Amino acid sequence: MSLKEEQESKFYFSGKNKLIIPESPLKKQVEEIKAEKDLEEAGKLYRELALQKQEELDKKLEKLELIPLGNKVILLPYPENPYRKLASKGGIIVEYNGSFNNPDSGEKDTLKTFVGCAKVIEIGPECHYLKTNDDVFYDTRTVYPVPFLSLGWIQTSEPQILCALNEGLTERFNKIKNG
Repeated sequence: MSLKEEQESKFYFSGKNKLIIPESPLKKQVEEIKAEKDLEEAGKLYRELALQKQEELDKKLEKLELIPLGNKVILLPYPENPYRKLASKGGIIVEYNGSFNNPDSGEKDTLKTFVGCAKVIEIGPECHYLKTNDDVFYDTRTVYPVPFLSLGWIQTSEPQILCALNEGLTERFNKIKNG
């Protein structure tokens, strides 16, 4: 058998003229290349669909409103309490961020904060005391994330707000009390 005949015998055609390659290292390489191209095409299609969806959302966002229901409050937590007072000892500013060496694990750990500070973004129709742009201290154990555009907003109810911070609160609250 000549070299050409030997090479031709490795490949044969089925009834519908499909090339059938018997098991060989080449067949495995061809399948891997095909799988990579399929993944690339699927990735391109996914990106196109994601961009289309984002364009649809961007159009909707121009008209969209986010209003919490009942006595719920949408908050944007501050990364750290802006109303903290820094202690000064001998000209050195001491700031304690709650970190300590954990005696159980031996690693650096941070105390959980049970009171957070945030800005009020939006209030529900049944909220009586809070207004947007108030700063508040809230119970961190009673909040839920608001997964809207990954803005970092959280939601709680007005009774879980410990106190509000703003100018003119006494006057505002007296008006509410006196009706």
